Amino acid sequence: MSDEELSVTERIEREELARGHIAAGEQPVPPRPASTVVLARDSETAPFEVLLLRRPAEARFAAGAYVFPGGMIDPADHDPELIERLGADAGNGEPAALAAALRELLEETGLLLADSRPTPDAVDAARHALLAGDRNFLAVAHDLDLTFHTVRSAYFGRWITPSRFSRRYDTRFFLTRLPEDQPDFEPELTEELAGFIWLSPSEAVERFREGRLPMLFPTRTTLGSLAEYDSLAALFEACHATTVEPITPRLLIRGDSVRPVLPGDPDWDAAD
Repeated sequence: MSDEELSVTERIEREELARGHIAAGEQPVPPRPASTVVLARDSETAPFEVLLLRRPAEARFAAGAYVFPGGMIDPADHDPELIERLGADAGNGEPAALAAALRELLEETGLLLADSRPTPDAVDAARHALLAGDRNFLAVAHDLDLTFHTVRSAYFGRWITPSRFSRRYDTRFFLTRLPEDQPDFEPELTEELAGFIWLSPSEAVERFREGRLPMLFPTRTTLGSLAEYDSLAALFEACHATTVEPITPRLLIRGDSVRPVLPGDPDWDAAD
């Protein structure tokens, strides 16, 4: 990790630790199930681009950071009828997480990925009902007669927040593709988001290193992995072949320095 990367990473992790943490040796807080989606599209200047959303500076979690669309897995996301509408192999064993990812994508950006495409007004009404808590995703699927069998997705990652944080998440990562007939899609953001950007993974990592694109450790690490692929086809193939194992970084805390470390890091045994 370069000095610039380390500086940005430490600042973000230090801010998150300051917002809430437990003492060393204390019983960790159980992580909350969550899901996120890497929405990718073809690009004329790069192998592909991904969508990143900017969190507001005053947000309680990941303030000011660029993130993938996502959020908590709701109890209703486990409904057997909703799972059936997703398809037999949906989510590669994590169908409720995939349902949550598709729901959060609709809630946060206005993009509905499904086998059919309802009218824009119908999608907008469904989105507002979800955001208001008036409908869950299964009810929306009923209202719009939605199934999701042809939605191309790949479950490829799972990150669990370090144990020292008081707000912890067990987040499943999915890859999906922007419909080819919507190449210029721009999200219609809610008040919980402050902006968006389409970038190639390599460009996103470069901007992070320069201090121009703050990101949490799992986001930056994921983008670094995605940058290794020269096409979306190759990326999907690799993701489908991935056996997902949970990744739980530790925190190396030394004075004002807070750095996430992974297994294999020389400081792994010294971290919490």
